[in-house]
Amino acid sequence: MKQVSRRGLTVVGSVVLIGVLASGWQQVNAARKERAEARLRTQRSAFAPTDTVEMGRMPAELRESSGVTISRRYPGVFWTHNDSGDEPRVYAIDATARLVATFEVEGARARDWEAMELGPCPGSGTSCLYLADIGDNLAGRSSVAIYIIEEPDPSAGDGEVALLGAVRFVYPDGPHNAEALAITAEGNLVVVTRERSLTTWFFEIPAADVATAVMSGGTLTLAAGRRLPIRPDPLVSRLVTGAAINAGGDLLAVRTYSEVYFFRWPVADPPEQVAEACFLGNAEPQGEAIAFRDDGWLVLTSEVRNGRPGYLQAVRCAGVGS
Repeated sequence: MKQVSRRGLTVVGSVVLIGVLASGWQQVNAARKERAEARLRTQRSAFAPTDTVEMGRMPAELRESSGVTISRRYPGVFWTHNDSGDEPRVYAIDATARLVATFEVEGARARDWEAMELGPCPGSGTSCLYLADIGDNLAGRSSVAIYIIEEPDPSAGDGEVALLGAVRFVYPDGPHNAEALAITAEGNLVVVTRERSLTTWFFEIPAADVATAVMSGGTLTLAAGRRLPIRPDPLVSRLVTGAAINAGGDLLAVRTYSEVYFFRWPVADPPEQVAEACFLGNAEPQGEAIAFRDDGWLVLTSEVRNGRPGYLQAVRCAGVGS
C-alpha cells in the first residue's frame, strides 16, 4: 500500500478546509442577500409597475439580451444584441420577440457589448444604431468604444452592415465599468456607470465630439462625470444595467436589476427625481435592457438565468407616461 507523506496530507487538508470555508461564506452571503431582498420587497412593493405585459419569450439566439431599442423607421421592430461572448452582430425582433433578421457588423469588435441606442447619425438626420462596447468588469481597459452603424432594413433578411465609425474614449478619472447608454434627440450620448459601491456617475459626450471622433478615429477624453443619487448595493441587485431618454426628451430612465429611476433631463444640480423608483422585484431573471415607447411605457429585456428564459416585456410605472 502506497504511503501518503505528511506534506501531502497537509495539502489535502488545506484544500478541504478552503472548500469548507468558501462554501460557508457563500451560504452566509446568500442568506444576507435573501434577507436584504425581502426587506426591499416590503419597502418597495407599493411602487411596482401599474401594468405589465409579457410580449414574448426571447429566441434561442438571444440568451443574453443586454441592450434594446425601438425602431421608428421600421414600425414593430425592436433591435437588441447579446452580452459578451457573441460575435459583433445585432438582431431585429418583432413585438412577440420573434427573430426577424440578424446583421453582422463589419469592422467592429465585440469585447463586452452592454447597451445600444437609436439616434441621428453623426452629421446627418439618418437613423443610426449606437452599439456600446463599454463593459469593463475589472476596470482595466485602456479605452472603450461605441460603434455606429446605419439602421439596416430588417425586411431584407439576414446580412452584413458596414461600420460607419466609432467613438473611442477614456474617462477623465480612470476606467469605469458601464452598461448603460442613452442618446438625446440632438445626438448627445449619455453613459451611466455601473458601480458596486459609493455612487453612480453619468458622463455626456456632445454630438460635436461624436462627429469629431468618427472623422478622426482618435480617442476622446470625456469631461468630468456627475453624480446620480443611485446608491449601488449588490445585496439588493442595485447595479445599473441600462438607461434611456423618453420621446419628449425631458426624462432620463436609469434601470438596475430590480428598480427603474426617473430623472428630469437635462439633469440639474442636484438631480431632480420626478417619480418614485419603479420596483421591478423578481419580474425578470436578469433584466438588463430598457427603452421608452412613445407613450411612456418601458420595454425591458432580460437574460437567461437559473433555468428561467429571458423575455421581452412592457411595463408602465406610476407617474411616468400615459
